[in-house]
Amino acid sequence: MPKLSEDTRLEVLNDHYKESVAEFKKTGKSRDNNFLYILILVGVMVFEYVSPAHSQSVLTQLTNNKLGITAAFSIGFLVSLTWVALLYAAINYFQAVINIEKQYNYTHDLEDELAKYYEGKAFTREGKAYLKDYPIFSDWLHIVYRTIFPLLLTVAITFKIFGEWLARTHTAIPLALDTVIYVALLVSIILYVYSLYKTEKHDEEDVSK
Repeated sequence: MPKLSEDTRLEVLNDHYKESVAEFKKTGKSRDNNFLYILILVGVMVFEYVSPAHSQSVLTQLTNNKLGITAAFSIGFLVSLTWVALLYAAINYFQAVINIEKQYNYTHDLEDELAKYYEGKAFTREGKAYLKDYPIFSDWLHIVYRTIFPLLLTVAITFKIFGEWLARTHTAIPLALDTVIYVALLVSIILYVYSLYKTEKHDEEDVSK
C-alpha cells in the first residue's frame, strides 16, 4: 500500500473528525430526548401511585388513542407498561451518555493529531479549549448527570416498587414483572455510574496525553 502524503493524510483525518463531531451531536440529541422521557415516565409513576383510579382512567384513554383500540386496561397492566417504558428510556439514556464520554475521549485524540499540523493552536474545540477555565455550571451539570440524577432515579423507583409491594393492589404477575424490571433498572444504574467512572476524562492533563 503506497504511503499517503501529508496533505492526503490531513484531508482524511479532517473528514473523519467532522464525521465524528456530527455523530457526537446526534448522540447528544438522543441523550436529551431520553432524559426528558425518563422525567415524564417518573412523573407518570408518581401519578399512578398518588391517584390509582384517576390515573387508570387517564392512561387508559391515552393508550387507547395511541393504539387505536377501545379497551379497558387494569391499573396493574398500565403500571407494568410504565415500568417497561422507563427501562427502555433509561437504557437508551445511559448508553447515550456513556457513548458521549467515549466520543469525547476519541475526539480529543483526533484533535491532538490534527493540532500537530497547526502547532497546537487549532482543532482544540472539544479538548483543551473546552476544558480550559471549565465553567462552574458545567461542573455542576457534570455532578448532576453523574451522581445526583442516578441517585434520585434510584430513590424514585425504590419508593415505587416498595409502594406496590405494600399496597398489593396488583395481581402476582404484574407485581413480579415490575420487580424484575426494578432490579434490571437498579443494575443498569450501577453499571452506568461505574462505566462513567471508567470512561470519563475531564482534566487537561488527560487530554494532552
